[in-house]
Amino acid sequence: MFDEQLSALGQWVQVAPADGIEAYGIVSYVEMVPLDEGRKAVALEKTQDELRREMPQVMELLRTVVRVQVVAHREFGMAIRQMLPPYPPRIHTPVFAVPPQPICEIASPYDFLRVLLINAEASAFTDDLLVVVLSGLKRAHPAGDSRAVVEAGKMLSRLLRDDVERLQSILRRVALEIKALRQYSAVG
Repeated sequence: MFDEQLSALGQWVQVAPADGIEAYGIVSYVEMVPLDEGRKAVALEKTQDELRREMPQVMELLRTVVRVQVVAHREFGMAIRQMLPPYPPRIHTPVFAVPPQPICEIASPYDFLRVLLINAEASAFTDDLLVVVLSGLKRAHPAGDSRAVVEAGKMLSRLLRDDVERLQSILRRVALEIKALRQYSAVG
């Protein structure tokens, strides 16, 4: 159900409504692995086009593992709530990228950050996930509006008050990402 665009770390996704419930989540883990767990994937140093042309079977031997942390849901068109839905989405339900405007609605008051900190699949990537998600909030809000990032940073500072070095590292990296986004926007 996922395509490459939807499997980007930190991407907000939505499960198509089923039984009156919409679930919203954040891609929290992505990995390319061999289908046969006993084999090891080896880099062939070829482009995707070369592989498809010369060795199409290679692409069939790999799979992308994508995990999504559900952070919110909406029941029967009511307000979005930052909590798990009453039951998980069905396995073959279509998944879509969430457009910017609903991200603004879903994200505030940023309680989902606690869920990401506690439930991240691969703890080594939790900080990277937080950086991507926080800098993504800047992209989702109207140009020049940094209030969402500031509010999310305040929530994160409360959650990580006992680990100041980690907090500073995350916020410093978010600031660098936002600066890079501004430079990219000015050029493009």
